[in-house]
Amino acid sequence: MKVEERIKSFYEKGLGLFVHYGPYIQYEHGEWAMRLRNMDEKLYEKKALECCYSSFRAENLIQAAKAAGAKYLTFTARHHDGFSMYDTRGLSEYDVMHTPGGRDILKEWIDACHENDILPFVYHTTLDWHHEAFDRDFKEYMKYLRQSVEIICRNYGTIGGFWFDGNWSKPEEDWELDELYKMIRKYQPDAIIINNTGLDEPGVFGHREIDCVTFEQGQAQRLNCKDKEKYYMGEMCYPINDHWGIADDINCKSIRQILKSMLQARNAGGNFLLGVGAKLDGSLSTIHMGFLEEIGTWIKENEDVFYSALPCDVKGFLPDFCLSQQNTLYAVVMEPGTWGDECVLKTTARNYSVFENLDADIEKVIWKDTGREADYTYDAEKKRLFLKPEPFSYGYGRIIRVAEIQCRQIRNLHTIYEE
Repeated sequence: MKVEERIKSFYEKGLGLFVHYGPYIQYEHGEWAMRLRNMDEKLYEKKALECCYSSFRAENLIQAAKAAGAKYLTFTARHHDGFSMYDTRGLSEYDVMHTPGGRDILKEWIDACHENDILPFVYHTTLDWHHEAFDRDFKEYMKYLRQSVEIICRNYGTIGGFWFDGNWSKPEEDWELDELYKMIRKYQPDAIIINNTGLDEPGVFGHREIDCVTFEQGQAQRLNCKDKEKYYMGEMCYPINDHWGIADDINCKSIRQILKSMLQARNAGGNFLLGVGAKLDGSLSTIHMGFLEEIGTWIKENEDVFYSALPCDVKGFLPDFCLSQQNTLYAVVMEPGTWGDECVLKTTARNYSVFENLDADIEKVIWKDTGREADYTYDAEKKRLFLKPEPFSYGYGRIIRVAEIQCRQIRNLHTIYEE
C-alpha cells in the first residue's frame, strides 16, 4: 500500500486550528447566521459589502496557533454565504476587494503563515447561497467554482491543502471532481485534498484523489485501507463551542474533552482540527486563548509523542493506547487520577493499565512529565505489560499521562503505515 509523502508530512503536523472568518462575524451568531437567523438575504449581502476589515491582523491567528502548538491553520476563503475573502480578480463583485479598504484578507493570512512556518489550508465551500447558478445552472456553477479555486492555486503561493465543504447539499449532482482535483494537482501538486462528508457520513472514502477523510464532530476511527490503492488519513474537526464562527456562546467543551478527543484522533492515525471563533481583528476570545494555551502546554511537554509517534498494533485496553517511534513505545494513559491528603482531596487512582501484543526487550519505563520510573510488570510469554498509573500530585494535573517505554529491541511491531 502506497503512503504518499505529503500524507506522512501532514500527519506530523498533528494539530490545526479551524478559523471561520467572513461577514457573519459582525453579527456574532455563528457562520450560519444568515440562514439560521432567517436574515433577509439582500440586507445580509449589503452589509457584507459594507463591512470594514481594517482592524484585521493575521498575526493574531499566528499567535493563537503558536500558543496551541498547532502547525497548520485552516481558514475560510469562502463560506456558504458565497462571500469571498480573497481577490476574485473580476470573477465576482461579491468579495472582500469591494469592501471599504479593499484588503485581500486571504493573501495577508497566507503570507503570515509562510513567514511563521505555519502550513496554510484553504477552506472553500462548494455549496453557495449567493451564486444564482448554484440552483439554476449547476454545470455553469461548477465552472465558476473551478475558476475560483484556480485563482487561489495560481496566485497565493504554496497552499498546504484544500478543505472543501458542501457536496453533501446535493448528493445527486455531478460535482465534476475529476476536473477540480486535476486542476489542483497541476498547480499545487503537494496540497492535501479534503472534502468534508458531513455530520451524517463521517470517515467515508470518496474520490481517489482525496488524501484525508473527515470526522466532523465525531470521534475519529482508524481507517481500513488494505483494499485501497493508497493510504488515507483521517481528520477530526471539533469546535470549542457548538458553532464554528464567533458567537455569543459560553457553552464551551472542557479541556478534558478536547485533550481526550485530540489524543484519540492521534490513536486513530488522524489529525485534530480545533474550531475557534475569530473576532473582526483576527483575535480570539480570552476563554478560547486560555484553552489553546493549556493545550499547548500539554503538547510542549509531550512533543515527540504528539507529532511523530505512530499508532501501532500494541493494543491498550480502552481508553488507553500505545504509540511507537523507533525503539520507543509511548503508553498513553487517560485520567490516571489525583493524589491528595484525605483532609483536602480523596485520592483517586486507577488499577493497572494493560498493553497486549508487546514483544520487546524493555530496559526502562518512565513517566515523561516527571522523569520518575514507572511501576510495571512485563509478562514476556504473553507479551503483556501491566503498567500502574501514577496519579497526579495535588496541585498538578494534566488529565493524560504518558509513559515512555524504552526498549533494546521491539519485535513484530507494525505501525499504521505497515498494517
